Amino acid sequence: MDKKELKKANGDLFFEAERKAANSFIYVNWIGIQSLETIMLGANQILSILRQNPCPAILNSNKELIGPWDDGALFMGGKWVLEANMLGVVHFAHVLAPGIYGQRSFQKFYDLAQDYLQIETFKNDVEAEAWLLS
Repeated sequence: MDKKELKKANGDLFFEAERKAANSFIYVNWIGIQSLETIMLGANQILSILRQNPCPAILNSNKELIGPWDDGALFMGGKWVLEANMLGVVHFAHVLAPGIYGQRSFQKFYDLAQDYLQIETFKNDVEAEAWLLS
């Protein structure tokens, strides 16, 4: 699979996704400030990738994310996690955002999604990938 990229109307890249390690996981990178709209677009892109060819895991990197994503966390932890789980996702490696607001938003997602996915948090992509491949 080629890398999927999504850009805002102003041309700024806000989302990247691609399959990794012989389809053992999908790597997702969120970039910059996110809105409910950008999160829904990115989340639906992940579901589209999973519908084409399911896989058991997602590495969700927030290392380049700026600020909170509370509304998106509620969407991801509600409707999205159910669909992802039905499409075979069981492992979710999350690389924490550098800022406290992004980390707090992740906690909202975690509280809603933990019953559907095995979720682990990491400080960088290398650690997250090692966990997924172990």
